Amino acid sequence: MSRLNSLLLFLVMLLALPAFGQKLTVRNFEDRPQDMDAQSNTLEKRDRNGKRAAIIKIYTSLPSSELTFGGSGQGFAGQEQHGPGQVWLYVPRASQKVTISHPKYDPLTFYYPSDIKEGRVYSMILSPEGKEVSLSASARNAEIWIDGDSVGVSPITTFIPYGTHAVRAKLGSLLFDDDINIERDGPNQFSLQMEDENLKYGDVVVDVDGGAELWFQGRREGVGQFASHLRGDDYVIEARKKDHEPATTTFRVVPGQVTHVQANAPTPHLGYLKLATEPEHGVIVTQADTIIETNPDMQLPVANYEWTFSRRGYNPVTRRFHITRGETLVDTVILKKIQYVPSNTVYASVGFMAASNMGVAFTIGGMIKSIDLSVSYNLGLGKSKEVNWYNETDNIFDQAVAYRVDELAARIGYGLRFAERFGLTPQVGFLQQRLIAKDKPGNGFTVNNVSVGARLTWHPVPHLGIFLTPEYCIPIGDKGDIANVCSLAGITRGGFRGYIGLSVNL
Repeated sequence: MSRLNSLLLFLVMLLALPAFGQKLTVRNFEDRPQDMDAQSNTLEKRDRNGKRAAIIKIYTSLPSSELTFGGSGQGFAGQEQHGPGQVWLYVPRASQKVTISHPKYDPLTFYYPSDIKEGRVYSMILSPEGKEVSLSASARNAEIWIDGDSVGVSPITTFIPYGTHAVRAKLGSLLFDDDINIERDGPNQFSLQMEDENLKYGDVVVDVDGGAELWFQGRREGVGQFASHLRGDDYVIEARKKDHEPATTTFRVVPGQVTHVQANAPTPHLGYLKLATEPEHGVIVTQADTIIETNPDMQLPVANYEWTFSRRGYNPVTRRFHITRGETLVDTVILKKIQYVPSNTVYASVGFMAASNMGVAFTIGGMIKSIDLSVSYNLGLGKSKEVNWYNETDNIFDQAVAYRVDELAARIGYGLRFAERFGLTPQVGFLQQRLIAKDKPGNGFTVNNVSVGARLTWHPVPHLGIFLTPEYCIPIGDKGDIANVCSLAGITRGGFRGYIGLSVNL
């Protein structure tokens, strides 16, 4: 055999050694005469001779699937798993030994202390080879764990397999957490010196801008801020936010101190907006009353935006944009001039009439494609001179009557807009004057007139205007003895008049 082959064989043998040499041991083999499980009709099993098999209840921390049982001349009547860490082996009577194999340990041949009896229950503890060890923590009654399993409180004596084991003792804030090595010729007693964990911990407060989520050790711990009490060490925290690239921050917790950390904020994903406005200049863009600086080509974080575009003399426009990662959105926002003098509207107005017969005029009207139609009623404010009335039979004085003059008018016109806030509407119409003196002679006498005039409006703000309407009325027909009554009362039929007041566009 060559030297190289010999060396390879030696290396293979060295690698194989850890799989052997380690041993299993049986502890506390007991006869359990009070346990009647082997006598139960539902649990019993029979050996080859038809006799009830005995049950050996094997308690072990080793995986039962890795255990193999042999060594019985008559074979076993059965093997069952009963919960974690418990195997039932059905053994024929008069059996003397059992061989237990495991891939990690040397095979174990165990001879029973006495012959196995029919239908009897026995128990054993199977574990890797070890020894009884005394563990004493510096704080009495501290709970002790070995390899993650609780074994009781300090002081305690327990069986521990040979090898290195993680031992933990805890009482309140006092803690021991370290490895111990159990050796065949090593010590049988271990003193666990506990330390106050509070002296190893510090407080930390982590802040992050933009309302980002803070994730620590795989868990979401808060939004915008995270506070904790941690063991002194280096840690990493991650900030996350929708449509953003996560950002990590490394920080160190110093025991006994408060550490403030400003975490790195997530980086927003970006998109593009190509924006134009009409008119091009003088447009102010706001978002929630904050002015936004814009340009034709913008790079923006991925999000939904709601912007308001405004310019003096124009109606504001609110537009929503959704910016998508890596994509370009193209849009044009068109602002329309404010219609101070609308070509289509419904309006109502009230004004003072200045004429020989003063009054207050109420008007409602509408404009459709600049065609203006309106109806008004003028309530007379003053009284005329008194008119003496005589009995027609004997011409004897009857009474003196003073009149109020009310007017009803309908007009049609065409609206002209010769400036942004000014409007002019030439009008023609029909106006009827009526004498009012309740239950008196002459009450209800009317004069019909044809009117010619114009309505001039000035709108300081949309929907509200100040109007001035000069008008000339020509009488075209009298009813009753109105001409004579008007002459005696000093009432002018028709003639020039003017209206001034406020108009509201609805």
